[in-house]
Amino acid sequence: MAQRYFLTKNDFENKSITTDDKHHILKVMRMRSNDFIEVCYLKTCYLAKLSINEQQISYEIIDTLAQRRSVDVTLIQGLPKGNKIDIISKYATMFGVSKMLFVQMDRSIAKEKNSDNKIRRLNLITKEAAELAHRFDIPEIAFFKSLKDIDFKTFDLILLADENEKTIMLNTVVKTTDLDKKIALIIGPEGGISDSERVFFNQKNAHIISLGDNILPTEIAAIYALSYISVKNTELF
Repeated sequence: MAQRYFLTKNDFENKSITTDDKHHILKVMRMRSNDFIEVCYLKTCYLAKLSINEQQISYEIIDTLAQRRSVDVTLIQGLPKGNKIDIISKYATMFGVSKMLFVQMDRSIAKEKNSDNKIRRLNLITKEAAELAHRFDIPEIAFFKSLKDIDFKTFDLILLADENEKTIMLNTVVKTTDLDKKIALIIGPEGGISDSERVFFNQKNAHIISLGDNILPTEIAAIYALSYISVKNTELF
């Protein structure tokens, strides 16, 4: 399988590669002229053949790649502490999330600040993860200071993972017929969801679900749910 790269508008229009991907092609992958890669722009990916002239890289598009069916899942993640946000961004990307909204919740230890710098770093992480997973797009990332700043009316199905819930499992709520809907998946920070947040989400008609008998850390919980949704999606083929 060919290495995949997400291109800037300039590189796509000029059929060239001038970004950090150039270093990856020349120094890491040690590619040569006539090697094949996959290039993606605006959620469309192509098979391309390289032409390398010393330090200049251009490519020729050979074919348009068939796009897999995806599920529109937005992860609403309680802001975690430390590098857990990097872990969440990387693996949620690889498991197919469409958007990631990091929000400060009642039990968030970390505080929302320097979000522009964080987004730049996380964009690099998600780009690499999307290339490794051979996705057709890179998920969007945003930061919010409060749950009240998020427009929950845009979602058709809202799932709230709550460690206090013991009986309603993810598979009893999400059916294959739900995979065409806009889904919001809410994961609390360290310490979980507060009582006031439970009231808030009840008002948003959220489905409160369990992710199983074991309590999962916040940086892993989304992966459990996203992997289930991914499996249900493949059942449609």
